[in-house]
Amino acid sequence: MASALEGVLKTVGFIVLAALPLVSLWFILRRMSATARSALGSGLRLNPPRRISGTSMTLVMVDGKEDREHYFFDAESFYMRRGPMPTAVPLSQITSVTRTSDRIYGRYVWQVCFSKAAGRKSVTFTNNLTLFNRDFLLFLEAVRKANPLATVDRASVIF
Repeated sequence: MASALEGVLKTVGFIVLAALPLVSLWFILRRMSATARSALGSGLRLNPPRRISGTSMTLVMVDGKEDREHYFFDAESFYMRRGPMPTAVPLSQITSVTRTSDRIYGRYVWQVCFSKAAGRKSVTFTNNLTLFNRDFLLFLEAVRKANPLATVDRASVIF
């Protein structure tokens, strides 16, 4: 009887030890999302523009310079920069920020759709979200705040 009880206790102990890292990671991800929401709610200054696009290991080089569009945001606008002059889109004109099923280097590709005078446009990129860089989460919350009707997917470090 005692050996059966010891076996059950050992099994439960191993299960608890195996689940502890997963529970810790879940708690960290929940805190990241909550702090991003509260940071925007408390009026966090988002200037200068924060980069939200990831870097690629397969960059296109033209004349020794990176020929790739980078994406930034601040409290009022979403910026697309290819070359020296960025193109700004007010956050209120963004209609959706969604995660696609495509993956590059294990990271999902995100699509940002927005309205311009010329019609509806969209851009795609991988984000630069890490445990220590929460700028992409801040971007998602800023879009939700600027345009409550926008479709905005949830993100975490796993995405």
